[in-house]
Amino acid sequence: MEFLMRVLVLVLVLAAGLIPSAALAKMPTGTPGEAPFYVGIWSPSAKSCKANPLEVEGALVRIEQSRIIWNETTCTFRLSASRSTGTGTTIPATCESEGRTSRETYKFDAVGGRMRMNGHVMARCKDSDWRTGYE
Repeated sequence: MEFLMRVLVLVLVLAAGLIPSAALAKMPTGTPGEAPFYVGIWSPSAKSCKANPLEVEGALVRIEQSRIIWNETTCTFRLSASRSTGTGTTIPATCESEGRTSRETYKFDAVGGRMRMNGHVMARCKDSDWRTGYE
């Protein structure tokens, strides 16, 4: 009986050691060597994943590890200044659009299988949906 109790305690200790690993695997910013959850092609709805970005403003947004691209705008993230929030990440960026430079801050949150970017819930599109409209 004492042996079984020791085995049970060992199993519980090992299982408890796995819990932090499982929690880290679900962290919204991604684990080292893995892209953050917000990297990908996004659109306001699954339907607009197929829209022509020249006809529908903001139809497609491409978020890479170090930048975000849509229409004629490219923003480069200042990853060294990013910070983790309770459900996501906030990243300052320098943006260029039609010859103008501006500073923006992007907040990405995971929301039920979707992504919220600066308050707007976005649907993930297929990588093959990406196009600029100039093809």
